[in-house]
Amino acid sequence: MIDVSGSMSAYWNQLLVGWNCYVAPRLTGRTNLFVFGDSVVLKRSDSVLEMADFESGGTNLTGALQTIANEVYLCKEKYIKVFLLTDGHHNATQISPDMVIQQIFAPERKVCCVCVIGVGSGFPVQYSINIRSRLHNDSANFPPLFWVKRYEEIEVRMKEIGSTICDGASQVLHLSMAGFSLPGEKAKDTFHPKEWVYFPFGPEKVQELSLSYHRNICRILLQPRDMPVPILKEVFRQWNSVIIQLHNKKEVVPSDTLPFMERLFNTKMEELRDTKSGSIRERLAKREFKTYETDFRTLFNKIRAILTTVKFSSELELAENILSTTVGGGKYETKVLQMKGHTAEDYMNDCKDFMNVYEEHKHKILKINNIAEDCCRITLSSTVSDLQDPDFAMMMDLNKFEFLKHFTISGIPVYAPSRDSVSISPWSYGIHALVDSPYTIMSQVAIESFSDLNSEDEKKKEMQLQWGEQKTRCNAIVPVFPPKVAKIMAPIVHTRLYAMCASFAILKTPFIIDNNIHMAALGVTWVKILFEYPTTPRPEFVSHRIESIEATADLYLGRPSYMKYWQVLKSDPAQALMTESTIQVDNKTLKCETLIKPMFILHMYQRSENLDNATVVANIMRMILLEYVGRCLSRYKINKNHSTPFTDFFAKTLADQELKKEWVQKYMDTTRASIIGFEGFLLDDFYTLEEVQKAAKKTALEEIKCLKEQLTAQIPIAVDVTKVEQLRSVSLAGDVSWFTLKVFAREIGLREEVINDLFSERSVFMYTAHALQYRSSRERLTTSVGDYTAFFSVVTKNVQQENYRSIATDLISEIVNQLQSAWLKAYAHAHREVVQPMTRQQILAEAPERGVQVTDITFEEVYKKYRPDVGLLSNACQCRACPYFLIPNRRYNQHSSVERQSPTAFPHGLHRAAYHHRDSDLPTIISYLESGTFKTPVPRQAVEHFKNHLADLKEIYKETDSSAPT
Repeated sequence: MIDVSGSMSAYWNQLLVGWNCYVAPRLTGRTNLFVFGDSVVLKRSDSVLEMADFESGGTNLTGALQTIANEVYLCKEKYIKVFLLTDGHHNATQISPDMVIQQIFAPERKVCCVCVIGVGSGFPVQYSINIRSRLHNDSANFPPLFWVKRYEEIEVRMKEIGSTICDGASQVLHLSMAGFSLPGEKAKDTFHPKEWVYFPFGPEKVQELSLSYHRNICRILLQPRDMPVPILKEVFRQWNSVIIQLHNKKEVVPSDTLPFMERLFNTKMEELRDTKSGSIRERLAKREFKTYETDFRTLFNKIRAILTTVKFSSELELAENILSTTVGGGKYETKVLQMKGHTAEDYMNDCKDFMNVYEEHKHKILKINNIAEDCCRITLSSTVSDLQDPDFAMMMDLNKFEFLKHFTISGIPVYAPSRDSVSISPWSYGIHALVDSPYTIMSQVAIESFSDLNSEDEKKKEMQLQWGEQKTRCNAIVPVFPPKVAKIMAPIVHTRLYAMCASFAILKTPFIIDNNIHMAALGVTWVKILFEYPTTPRPEFVSHRIESIEATADLYLGRPSYMKYWQVLKSDPAQALMTESTIQVDNKTLKCETLIKPMFILHMYQRSENLDNATVVANIMRMILLEYVGRCLSRYKINKNHSTPFTDFFAKTLADQELKKEWVQKYMDTTRASIIGFEGFLLDDFYTLEEVQKAAKKTALEEIKCLKEQLTAQIPIAVDVTKVEQLRSVSLAGDVSWFTLKVFAREIGLREEVINDLFSERSVFMYTAHALQYRSSRERLTTSVGDYTAFFSVVTKNVQQENYRSIATDLISEIVNQLQSAWLKAYAHAHREVVQPMTRQQILAEAPERGVQVTDITFEEVYKKYRPDVGLLSNACQCRACPYFLIPNRRYNQHSSVERQSPTAFPHGLHRAAYHHRDSDLPTIISYLESGTFKTPVPRQAVEHFKNHLADLKEIYKETDSSAPT
């Protein structure tokens, strides 16, 4: 019975694939496939879902429950499985699902297994549990609920359901003695496979037990055994499942059940509390003591909350409580504790191989003097002490995950946040912090024990050894052995089982076995120490750490892959430093995931072979520096428009916006005089602002023709060493800095004069220029490095190209603004006086003086649209200081419009208002201007500046001919 309402559309594709892959193939017999949206529809008698089965619509949960009940009661089959999958509450009819649920009961003489699958955060938890409680009479060990919180979880849940329904647990078995699925409930003699049976008798009464299945009978001789706490927890989970079923059917829950559970648990804890915890035997017995107590109290409180809470504020809280207290809800229940490609059989073989090696070298291991300084500061154990324990073989009885948690891997405690890339590239492992003295040696056993008690997030396993001290926080262990022990431990270290343990201690995941992660982590730790303790002599505990790292790493130097990498690094460092080389070794492409790899390999083999060829070492160091800068800059502004990488690193004046602005201003100051000249020239030459702007742009383009040469001559080209020193790229270069590289150069024995040359400004110039030219590692390292002169030329050219356009644009804008401002200043000076009205006779008298050929006969033709009432021309300027006074021009409106763009713009209609209301007082005239009587309303503040001029105009118009047309 599958919900196909509209809200299920997001889950449908994944659901269809998961169901058809993991559940449908395991269903036998007759299957009726129903879907419900607005109504309930029988699609077909088949177990396979089809894409077309999805219909969308509402959620008719009531109809779905009624159909389920009818099908169960009317079918002829004895064994029935019901699957109900839904994501939302009923919304299709007025009939509540409660009305149907109250009438449902478990079928007689039939075994009905109800599988409830809730989807998302809105599925009806209470209804789902109620229908399951009333109809289910199959195994008490069948999970009461499967919850798909997100669509990514569908495949996992379908796998769980598929494996659960095919385990044969629905078969009915008859016992010769009645027992209980839950203490205090009705006794019965029929049970299902994998159910726990409680007998309220002493062991002597149930030692001989017969079991029958159909006509088959077998007798079992039971022997008393100690019950491990994990088994007791599983019994409690079964009991909780039955308790919840009784509670939801409103049947009486036996009053002594919860107290009985508590008494059983406390008795078991008392047994464990009395045991010691020094040896492996004792440690294994007591290893989960605190975890057991915490888990039980949590389980106990949640089941009590389910029984006592009338209504949960959130049904999701109810779902969480049910999942965490009943069958299928354990911490590791649904987790696949197998590494990828590493089966249980592989693990057994690895254990066998390990024990063979262990037995062969056991006599040497037992002779090791294991001192307290080499042991975990919390557990007081170490890898060596575990191997020396007489009960070490008991470890081999643990499953894979338990072995990883409890076999001590001692080493340097670090804080290393998880990154997915490490599983692909172990040399990209990153350490944020090393734990300092006194916690110089710790173990993964301590971290696991601490996180089990304190961490709610299973994936976030870490511990803080001192409150408030960040330097004491750790979540991983880098395994090391002291120099006197390392060689004896070599055979153990080279086993696959130890590689699995080292991977777990370093990566904090049981799902990866990486044969390179230990060497990589040693290298990363060593580089981190160089950064934190750059000078010698170093503290004693630090020196001991370095010695232990080197002694442990020595164990891997005989590995062919490292030996061959070292040979390439010596003979052709460029190939060894490429992220992916152009050469192959053993049919595999040689790779350099991060620069920590060649640094650590160089250091280790230099010690091993006593390499004293300073030229070879210096050459490798120079190539490492070149590649470091290259990797840090490989993505620098590579996809950004108008980026200026060469400018950023080589032209500080232009890279800094303030300095760049200052330089542009200085350039303008030196060229302004020759460009602008005197202000009157510009006003005489250009009638309109548009003409000025066009001419200014042309002038500016001519002025910047020599800009490229000016850039080269005036801008100093020099590498910004500080900027280069601050470069970092953990993902590409590794967790290493420029400062650490300089410490490393001293660590490998280079002379100070060589180091000074390698890190000189001239060398940094060349590294950076080469890096910006060739962004890919392969291209960068296959191209020969040029000399300084060639690089300087390349840098200069690139700086010119990057800046010419942007600076040219800025300069053009600046020059245009300068020229325009000069013209506007001259214009404002020439038009500072208010235009005075002129009669026809006045114009005819003065115009010839300005070179205008006009007579009384040609007046209307020369001065079109002259307005005699206000004495204003429509095609000529009447400002006497303007060089265009009384000169007619068809673009006069463009010329005069400039006057209206300033803060003290000439008010529109000033002359008309003064003329029409020449007999009125000033306040009246101003109010007319404000009201917009003369087309455009004029703000009072705009008129204030012209009050005196307005008064003068009013008087002039009074003196004019009173018969002038209006």
